[in-house]
Amino acid sequence: MVEENAREQHCEVVVVGAGAAGLVGGATLAPTTDVVVLEAATKPGGRVESVRHGDYWLNIGAQFTEGAGPLFDVIDKYKIKLGSLADTRAGLYLKGRLVAADDPMGILVRSRMSLAAKVELASVGLRLRRIFKRLMNENLDEAAKYQAFLDTHSGSWLMRGVKTDEMRAMFNAWAGQWIGCKPEETAASQLAISIGFALEKAANIPNFALPVGGNQTFTDALAHELGDRLRLGAEVQSITWTEDRATVRYVDGQGPVTLAARRVIVAVPADRALAIMPDLPDEYREALRVTNYGRYILAGIFTKEHGPQRWDDYYAISTPDLPSFQAIFNHAASLRRSGPRKPGGALVCLAGGPRADELDKLSDEQIETAFLRDLFRILPELEGKIDRVVVKRQPRVVSYWAPGTRSAQEILRKPLGPIQFAGDHLADLPSLAGAVESGQGDAENILQALV
Repeated sequence: MVEENAREQHCEVVVVGAGAAGLVGGATLAPTTDVVVLEAATKPGGRVESVRHGDYWLNIGAQFTEGAGPLFDVIDKYKIKLGSLADTRAGLYLKGRLVAADDPMGILVRSRMSLAAKVELASVGLRLRRIFKRLMNENLDEAAKYQAFLDTHSGSWLMRGVKTDEMRAMFNAWAGQWIGCKPEETAASQLAISIGFALEKAANIPNFALPVGGNQTFTDALAHELGDRLRLGAEVQSITWTEDRATVRYVDGQGPVTLAARRVIVAVPADRALAIMPDLPDEYREALRVTNYGRYILAGIFTKEHGPQRWDDYYAISTPDLPSFQAIFNHAASLRRSGPRKPGGALVCLAGGPRADELDKLSDEQIETAFLRDLFRILPELEGKIDRVVVKRQPRVVSYWAPGTRSAQEILRKPLGPIQFAGDHLADLPSLAGAVESGQGDAENILQALV
């Protein structure tokens, strides 16, 4: 309903949401189009969020950049320096021992798993590598057919035949770490790709890096370019549309606004889109409804150690048998490749899925205590060398779909009159790179339509 005192405004394009997809979409349109980007929060970036402290930073939203495409074009455009992770590795901490995860033989020989669990790990590892190879097939038609097959199976299908508690715990931790859910909650395809990348040598992952200063460096640059086209603290209440026009109603610090436009890009999470679009056709409503998000609890930890450390070469360490977090991401690893090692470091400890659900019942102080206790079990050298801890609750990070529902993505890729949807939930592989590609693609389509 239109409020009588609403300010009336007009523009060519409205972008709803200033996460990565929305910011890129707005910046792509801005040079030639009258565009407005609306964001309910008081700062841009959405799920891209970084904390800086001294020489280091932590990503407490989207963790890594990798892949190819528009994300790296934008990074190049703004001359954002990248810290490479190509020479780093993933690790596995199990029963008191840290081993390299990209060395299957080393895991089997050096880990303290039972013989039965080692046999299962070898079997599942080979299975995952074969599946990953087929999904990464250069024959795109073959890869798509195989992905469609895996989309009908749950992530649990990948560990069929597993009987040991050790291997089940490891697999559950992988699902929590990389997607933020249980294995049975997501389709096998997405889980296989996520674990497959972790088992790959980092040098084989295209553009595997971190922007120096954190991922927020990239979204801050986009926000700066948009200038006053970006309106923060503007909470959208509803979007309505006809065949060729749309109306966005929002509230800012000065009251309600009715904004009329020729086109709208909806670049908010699926549940938020559902809330602000009451007139959606059933097929679009269902497609948004079946889009899920991984949930996480993170603790960003700035440290103050001196000299080279044994974890400097690890970008990630899986920790399946710890009671609190399931993984450590070492953001400082991207800075260790050049020049003398600076004192200190930056680690993110995280728990996803059901583990995050349990931790969410605790206070921030209790989460910090539990995470530090387990961190000192793995890296006792850090005891007494903690500089700052930032606890973050992330109810939605990675998009995922239950088995048999991902085909709904195709519906959201189709324009709905003057409306287009954007975000990582529109990407083949939900990621920061996928979100950027989605936002830019929508903007380019709109530019063509307006001409």
